[in-house]
Amino acid sequence: MDDRWENRAVLVNLLEPLGFQLTEAENGQRGLEKIRQSQPDLVITDLAMPVMNGFELLKQVRGDAALQHQKIIVSSASVAQADQQMSLDVGGDDFLAKPVEFSELFKLLAIHLNLKWIYEMTAASDSQLAPATASQPSEGTMLPSAVELKTLLDLAQKGNLKRLREHIEQLVHSNHHYAGFAAQVLQLAKQFKAEEIEALLQQYLSEEKAHV
Repeated sequence: MDDRWENRAVLVNLLEPLGFQLTEAENGQRGLEKIRQSQPDLVITDLAMPVMNGFELLKQVRGDAALQHQKIIVSSASVAQADQQMSLDVGGDDFLAKPVEFSELFKLLAIHLNLKWIYEMTAASDSQLAPATASQPSEGTMLPSAVELKTLLDLAQKGNLKRLREHIEQLVHSNHHYAGFAAQVLQLAKQFKAEEIEALLQQYLSEEKAHV
């Protein structure tokens, strides 16, 4: 759960193609309601959220006899050791820093869900190992028009990642079906990987032309 759609979209776009079933919540109160309804195998929650923050959510869950064994990973951009320790002290099972490093996410999922990943080499430029299909876009990802893709590519080539992020957020506000596409690009933008954004956009532009 997270009050920012782009943070939720990153996880959804990454994990759903691997077979995970995800439920989203924009704040701790909604998250608590969904936990009570479905009792998921694992919860990933932000700390700073409106209505009910992550700390209060943890207290509520750990204070409920029916939910106290729920596995919860706290994910936050806070680098303060005190915040990280406090989230564990009030009931978090683990801590995942933002921006999310996929390798760390996969490691925590393996630990808390008792998973064993089957790895394959990807075509990523860093040649790192990643779970099979994890780097692939979701089937049916809706793409902006070729004109919009070229605009984004131009911004990436100029290194103007701030304007690129703003433009992508405007696209999603105009059509929420672009969320999957946006999540991929925003995750790279947060890590300042302009060259990888260029490669991704050029790939999508090629696909757009192939379908014309």
